[in-house]
Amino acid sequence: MGNRSQIGMVAAAWAVFVLCAVWLTRGGVALDTDSTMRLAQVRDLLAGQNWFDTVQHRMNTPYGLGMHWSRLVDGPLALLMLVSEQFAFTAWPLLLLGCVLLLLARIAFALGGRAAMITVLLLALLCTEIYGAFSPGNIDHHGLQLALMLAVLLGLVEQRPVLTAAAVTLGLGVGLESLPYGLAAIAVAALWLRDDTRRARIFGLTLTGLALALLAVSAYRAAPVCDSYSLFHAALLAAGGAGIAVISQMTHHRLAAFAVLAALLVALAALLNPVCLAGPYAGMDARLRMLFLARINEALPVWRFFHLAPSQTIGGYLYAVFALAMCAFAPPGRARNCVMAFAATALAVATLQYRGVSFAILFALPGLAAALTRVALPRGIVWLAASILLGNSGIFTVAGAILEGPERVDGRVKAFHRQQACGSPAAMALLNALPPGRVAGFVDQGPAIMSYTGDTAIAGPYHRNQAGILDTYDIFTGQNAQAILKRRGIDYLMTCRAAPDWEFYRARGGLVAQLAAGQVPAWLIPAGKQGDVELYRIAR
Repeated sequence: MGNRSQIGMVAAAWAVFVLCAVWLTRGGVALDTDSTMRLAQVRDLLAGQNWFDTVQHRMNTPYGLGMHWSRLVDGPLALLMLVSEQFAFTAWPLLLLGCVLLLLARIAFALGGRAAMITVLLLALLCTEIYGAFSPGNIDHHGLQLALMLAVLLGLVEQRPVLTAAAVTLGLGVGLESLPYGLAAIAVAALWLRDDTRRARIFGLTLTGLALALLAVSAYRAAPVCDSYSLFHAALLAAGGAGIAVISQMTHHRLAAFAVLAALLVALAALLNPVCLAGPYAGMDARLRMLFLARINEALPVWRFFHLAPSQTIGGYLYAVFALAMCAFAPPGRARNCVMAFAATALAVATLQYRGVSFAILFALPGLAAALTRVALPRGIVWLAASILLGNSGIFTVAGAILEGPERVDGRVKAFHRQQACGSPAAMALLNALPPGRVAGFVDQGPAIMSYTGDTAIAGPYHRNQAGILDTYDIFTGQNAQAILKRRGIDYLMTCRAAPDWEFYRARGGLVAQLAAGQVPAWLIPAGKQGDVELYRIAR
């Protein structure tokens, strides 16, 4: 099947999604917390902030916050925003979706031919679990990571070492959520040392060159930090790539030499920054783990996430398990092994942190498509159509919603929309009606304060903002709120009764408990209300 025909089918599938997405968001898009923060970061870049300066000077006021986010996302977004911000909000996720559909089609074609390619496009369009990452308004880094990791998988399936190495490096440069899949790719590529030393050498040299090139444009090129692409990661990738290239020249015991190389890389990591061996969140304040990390829903293990959203767990995690199991019925060979290795890695991640579900589903979809065509198509096109209708994530989600109960699902949806309103432009208009100042708000309101007002905020939901998050907790629950507000020179205090923080803080006593009881301290002057959001001026 020619490339033109493949691209034509992908374009048709993409056009269907684009038309639906544009129609559903014709009244405007709502940005989530991370997308709102990304908007603030890109605006600063367009306003003249240095590429290598990732400090958000209006966060953690008045001290500023050095963000760990990559400029690799800010760059293309900034170019799109030169047209308009609304154009970027729509174009960025939809362009990424086009790339994802093309990658899925190529992988499925390698597994099961034209029928599998058509099937995977249909499965992708029916996959409700991935809609969020590619819907207009989602301008964070997750969609780009999904596309890059699929490019890694395609590189392994088609045995293209340059593509594999490039996508691994860029994926790590965008965000370290890609690390498990990058390591899996390197392990699979290492098998080239056994039977294809030329590909192994090309992979190693490309990995080394691109790791160093990416370091040159990274903000942490001189510091071995753990939570962002830095000297630490570049040194390990470059050394690992060079080691693979050297081993490829050996005539015997290449795989054993690779094991020695892996041990040497662990030793190098310990030498560069031993703290990083405990993960990107190493060294974090113990209080922050309880007050912040333990309350991030997408970072919960699947058994805890199930209690929060049963229907989403069934439509997401359980579907990923089903898709991976079905991959076993795809045509055997290297391509199927690569797909199953990646899907299994992502499913293991999703078991411990639910956020890995999208990776697990996308990695398994080509294998599921190839399996359905191999098993059902010989019995007729009607059987294949029935298999697609019963084997897509939408059916699993509907089944989960029935089991969860319509009332509970409706309640969760309404609660979600109320929470979104806590950081909406309408809520932030309360601040815009007053002189600019410094704001103590709930943690998830911080990015909205930065993007929709001229004010500065204490906290945002980012692990590097330890001081801001801890001070915010003490302001709303402790006995020394006024002292912290005075130290930071805060002018306004903002709350939202629909935010999870409201009940979390209220249960611990202090200021929020007083406000919930209708007891407003004398040093707080009501300054406006919008829905669940309340704003106060701080009396001097």
